[in-house]
Amino acid sequence: MFERVVLKRSLDGPGISIGEIAEALLFYQSVHVVLDHSSLFGLIKNIGMRNVLKLLSLPDIRTTYIDEMTGTRTEQTSAGPEYSLVSFMLTGHQDIGVFPSRKKRLEAMLESNGYNKSDVKFFVEKFRKCVSYKKLGDDYFIKGGLISAARVDLFENAYVAEASKVVAQHLLGQHSLSSNFFFRVIPNGETFSVATNLDFDLISTIQQAKDKNAGQYTPAHITSELLNASMGVIFAGHYGGDFYTSETESKIIQLRQRYLLHRFQLDRSAISDFQEITLKGSPSIVEVINQKKRSFEEFLELLSSAKKFKNWLKGKSPDESLITGYLEDITAQGWLSSAPGKVLRYVVGSSVGAIEPISGLAISAGDSFFLDKLFSGWKPNQFIESKVRPFVDPDGDFD
Repeated sequence: MFERVVLKRSLDGPGISIGEIAEALLFYQSVHVVLDHSSLFGLIKNIGMRNVLKLLSLPDIRTTYIDEMTGTRTEQTSAGPEYSLVSFMLTGHQDIGVFPSRKKRLEAMLESNGYNKSDVKFFVEKFRKCVSYKKLGDDYFIKGGLISAARVDLFENAYVAEASKVVAQHLLGQHSLSSNFFFRVIPNGETFSVATNLDFDLISTIQQAKDKNAGQYTPAHITSELLNASMGVIFAGHYGGDFYTSETESKIIQLRQRYLLHRFQLDRSAISDFQEITLKGSPSIVEVINQKKRSFEEFLELLSSAKKFKNWLKGKSPDESLITGYLEDITAQGWLSSAPGKVLRYVVGSSVGAIEPISGLAISAGDSFFLDKLFSGWKPNQFIESKVRPFVDPDGDFD
């Protein structure tokens, strides 16, 4: 249980957040983060460049960095707008010049966002050693590249008809999708046109109320979301393990690959239920970190004490309820509840050293490994009560 997870997008859509990465690190044995420009810049803005390097250097984390951006290009023609799925990267800037390398491109983008030049050079040099660079256009993820594969998905009418409903309803929010809604992609070689009755003026108004910089929405926004979902399917199949992405993208992927995300949906639900029951209404780890009630440095302290908890999780069967296993383990009685055990507890508790009666092994009373075994073994509630609860609720406001 909780062996490996791949993190790509946050539950609400944008780049993965530091809180979600932190929660994954606490529960999973191995965490693989797929970063692009947006998610990397989001992490830097949240915790700073040096803490990003600390994060990506942790032993249980692996990182893939994708330099390219993806989207739908629109070209106005005499017959109406034509669209195409594209991946691209910035190769230069009119005020800076040409970017001769990936390193210079990342440096220029960070400096243009106001970061100190010397800090940027230090960060980029270290960052390059923490990540694996991959391209969307080559055959690494899938033969022919991700854009070609996504284009095949986009030209499947039955899939697009259902997947576009998911995206449209998400954009409409509380407004209902029309019962006669349709969204059809009409291929024309590598480009395509779209026939739809979706009210994009209404969608634009809804989205601009949330973000004044949202701009005008068009069919390209729908096809870009379908592109993201196709990439998600390919990433999940390539890397294996559980796959963490946005709710909307998850719904689309499930239309495409019904069972692909099943294991992660179970684990996501298990983590949520586990925190709700064991922490009794306290905020989640994701919430306290993303809301800056706890710092990244404080989380690293928590993570450093989580080894036994993660080993306990690793030993749980995927078919076993996490809550049931937790309750069974914390209520199990050890051999020291017997009378002879109580005597030995006193001997060890009051001595500088003791002789273990079965093997004759001389030990120190402070030997944590021996005492773990001696006093009925470590129990997961010790970590939850002494470490996690104070972390998510330091003042006891949620008791």
